[in-house]
Amino acid sequence: MIRRTSGARPARRLLVAGAAVAALSLSLAACSSDAGASDAGSSSGGDIALGYTATLTGDFASYGLEMREGVDLAVEQINAAGGIDGRQVTIVSADDEGSPANGPVVAQQFCDDSSIAAVLGYSFSSVALAALPVYDQCGLPVVASAVTSPELTGASSVFFRDVFTDAYQGAAMGEHVYDGGTKKVAVLYQQDDYGQGVSEAFSTAFEEAGGTVTSSQAYQLGTVDFATLINTALADSPDGVFIGGFYTEAAKIATQLRSSGSDLPIYGTDGAVSPDLVSLGGDSVEGMTVYSAFSAAAGTPAATDFVAAFNEKFDKDPSSWAALAYDATNVVAQAITDAGSTDRADVATALAAIDGFAGVTGDISFDDGGDRLGELVFLKVDGGAFVAE
Repeated sequence: MIRRTSGARPARRLLVAGAAVAALSLSLAACSSDAGASDAGSSSGGDIALGYTATLTGDFASYGLEMREGVDLAVEQINAAGGIDGRQVTIVSADDEGSPANGPVVAQQFCDDSSIAAVLGYSFSSVALAALPVYDQCGLPVVASAVTSPELTGASSVFFRDVFTDAYQGAAMGEHVYDGGTKKVAVLYQQDDYGQGVSEAFSTAFEEAGGTVTSSQAYQLGTVDFATLINTALADSPDGVFIGGFYTEAAKIATQLRSSGSDLPIYGTDGAVSPDLVSLGGDSVEGMTVYSAFSAAAGTPAATDFVAAFNEKFDKDPSSWAALAYDATNVVAQAITDAGSTDRADVATALAAIDGFAGVTGDISFDDGGDRLGELVFLKVDGGAFVAE
């Protein structure tokens, strides 16, 4: 694991921008075993409502569905232990469909619901970025678990995340790959802010460590045939291949790379950390190295208890996204407890003061830009499972 070290912390800046909210109707469903009262936004009485939004349908629903499992387990445990100051927790959920246009719409609906004290989730940075001006206007705090764009750093005084940024993770991976003995690498990345950002951070760190990036090629989400890109990547005789993208394309690239006869080591990102990578890629992703904030095999008491409880509820091991969302839910619960109130401004202030919260993904603190400070874990696909290197 690598401990994050950072220089000067970026000052928070408040986005003062009007949000043009599209006329799109999205369904919000309160998910609770007990019909909650509608006054959770006040300081006393009633259930405490938390908003949850992510991409829950479509090709990239895996992240949102896995995060929701972590949220549900955390809420179940909080309520079983008596809730927060004796008040039960409920979840109000919305599918943003992975569309930035839906970001402000969902945010406005959450803002308008005075029972909601904070928001969890977010699968894609573009959706979160589109939503932030709305959250700024109503002061509703957000703790996200899967959005990694550096553009979110300091973007709002009410935005926090317990997942690490692309800039940090890409750089850490570049150093890790070079230190592991790979000196020449071909880079393939998805053509969007995520793929480009993490791949640039990886390439810069890899080259600064002494390595050589033999080629760097972009591909579009949804690409099926990677033969030309793979042939170009292999033409320069790299020692390994880095894929800066999500699990769907990463699995296809790995499969076609192996079909070409290449047995080069493959490196990926947190966007590839999903059980679907293994189900789609099969033997071709065996040995692939990725990074995450969590390993089910971490062995810490908190992680061990979490894995056992998750297995009991869902009959499977948790993904890193489930673990991050579980931690985010508990961080919000701690902030509400510390604030002694569900007033949104008080909760946001308490979140900013979180320091060394003992989560299942490690200790959690936030810097002045709302980014997490902590440790990164490197994982390898071994026997169809993600295990710590």
